Amino acid sequence: MISMNEIRAALDGSWLLLRNRPEGMAFFDQSIHGFWRSFQVFFLLVPAYMLAGLYEKQLYLVENRYHPEGFPNNAFWTAQAFGHGIDWIALPVILALIAAPIGISHRYVPYVVVRNWTSLLASIPFMLTYILYLLGIFPLGITVLLYLTCVVVLLWYRFLVARIALQATISLAIGVVVLDILLSLVIAQVVGILWNI
Repeated sequence: MISMNEIRAALDGSWLLLRNRPEGMAFFDQSIHGFWRSFQVFFLLVPAYMLAGLYEKQLYLVENRYHPEGFPNNAFWTAQAFGHGIDWIALPVILALIAAPIGISHRYVPYVVVRNWTSLLASIPFMLTYILYLLGIFPLGITVLLYLTCVVVLLWYRFLVARIALQATISLAIGVVVLDILLSLVIAQVVGILWNI
């Protein structure tokens, strides 16, 4: 299991990377063992995924796409779990297949380790946004604006992580971020279609 010391170190390193400071890389275990352990961060993100699901469900109800009593809870939460699980491993798998052709084989492991761990820090503003909306503190309009702001910051953060961890050019870093986004969008669409959500 992941220890509190690992979590604290990862958050410290993540904060440094967000500030575009490459020394943040030293806070992560970039070994093969650390590579496999970093995938356990998924379980630390379950609260964030749950809040995201509650937020999305509320949007469906606000848009009158479902009557509250007729909402397909089982299908919805199954799709959420499946979608997040596939999304968590999709980019690492695709990058493993193309790492050699695009010249990142030597930096693949450090990148995946850091990408996984920085997801913790990246999830915090999203969680706060969901909570403020679900508690009725912010109306939908402000919540959507905050959410879009979080997305912009996340894209910049992912770009910084790719630049630093992969030691990549600007164009390659942008390509990796775009690939990540496209995979997430495709997975969300496919999962929604499969579970009729």
